[in-house]
Amino acid sequence: MPPPPSIPFYPAYCFLASPTFSTWAKFTAADVHTLTTREGFEGSDSHLLFPRTSHLALIRSSPLAAQKIYFYLNHPIKWVRLVGVIVAFDASDYRLTFCLDDSSGKIVEVTCPRDRTGVGPSTNSTHGATTPKTPTEPPHFKGRTLSGISVDLAGFDVGSVVKVKGGVGAFRGERQVELERITPVRTTTAEAAAWRETQLFHSTVLSTPWSLPPNEQRLLKEEADGTAQRAKEKAHRKAERETRRKKRAEQDKTAQAGRQKHADRDGNVQGRGQKRRVSDKENEGV
Repeated sequence: MPPPPSIPFYPAYCFLASPTFSTWAKFTAADVHTLTTREGFEGSDSHLLFPRTSHLALIRSSPLAAQKIYFYLNHPIKWVRLVGVIVAFDASDYRLTFCLDDSSGKIVEVTCPRDRTGVGPSTNSTHGATTPKTPTEPPHFKGRTLSGISVDLAGFDVGSVVKVKGGVGAFRGERQVELERITPVRTTTAEAAAWRETQLFHSTVLSTPWSLPPNEQRLLKEEADGTAQRAKEKAHRKAERETRRKKRAEQDKTAQAGRQKHADRDGNVQGRGQKRRVSDKENEGV
């Protein structure tokens, strides 16, 4: 949703206090398409962090500005959860893609890199007609997420109702979901419960802009400054260890060269002594 001009946007070190950043934000497909970007948060996922409470320490030490982060109003969004029905499925040689319809008025594309380990190229890109490399090779619908998790989509097809979790990305200007988790929704009761969760998340979180009191901003900045200082000190200690290691290696190399030089000199002395003794014996024989 495009934010009103007066909404404040907080620095990245404040994101830990956001009710949307460190969780799977319960979105609809239409919500995904309304996400906006801001300068400085369009980077690549070099450090993928999952929305689990036990991983908040990793989030604290991550370069947030280097990650793909989108905004709903002023809520920072990185991970989303959607529930809907698969209405199209495509399995190309290097990517698995399906379209999710949740009756929100929009369809969102969900994509995942294909795990190509030991699999030959297919000759047809539709789910039901992918041709294996050999007649004995089974159809292969395994993917590997950007975070390295293996997912198997063999049990999902057009008509499957699923719960999807993933990061937000874009392709040719269109928002899409980069798959991390997928589970089947087997009953209408479970589907209705998921929709109620989405509606509750909208009414209690997304319906109003995020507001952070100044004193909490100050505390978060102090914490971020402390984390940065500790990281700097850690890098300094690592550099010192590396310098000492190189110095020891150079000293060992010098000592080894010295020992080799002494060994060569002793060998030359012994060789001259042997030649002298041989010469003395030859003279005695004469």
